[in-house]
Amino acid sequence: MVVIRDLVFLVFVIGGAVFGSQVPNFVDAYAQRLGGALDEARSTLDSFERAAAGAGLSFDDYRRRMATTDDLAFRRTGEAVERLVERVVVLSALQQEMAEAGPWSRPWVVARSHDRTILERAYAQWQPSLTIDPRWGGVGLLLGWLLHAGLAGGTRLIERIARPQWPRRR
Repeated sequence: MVVIRDLVFLVFVIGGAVFGSQVPNFVDAYAQRLGGALDEARSTLDSFERAAAGAGLSFDDYRRRMATTDDLAFRRTGEAVERLVERVVVLSALQQEMAEAGPWSRPWVVARSHDRTILERAYAQWQPSLTIDPRWGGVGLLLGWLLHAGLAGGTRLIERIARPQWPRRR
């Protein structure tokens, strides 16, 4: 029975270490997708800014005109441009937050504030690798050990409740 307990312990600890070491790879994949989405949004916004300049308007005047026009098609385009401006602002803030975060806090930044679509697409394309990050592997090892300790303690508690020790039989 001790051998099985020790084997289960090893599975939890090593599994935690391997899982934990994958965290930085996924965060990097998310950061790359975030940068690509921001570049694409900025590129699209630049094309609207060039269109405004070509019409002899500032970009703000161009946006105001599209928002107040009677032509429904142009008004809808104006709404799309406004959403694009907001997206560039949000993605820029996310990228800045990622850039300012250290290696230990980047996963928490992604968990706390992320673009859901980019996160889902990053996960869909992400492939676990054999690269092991020793820092996060250590965190995973510790979490695996704690999970095992909690489950083992819970199991012992259930066994004690199911088979009371007192009063002892003689």
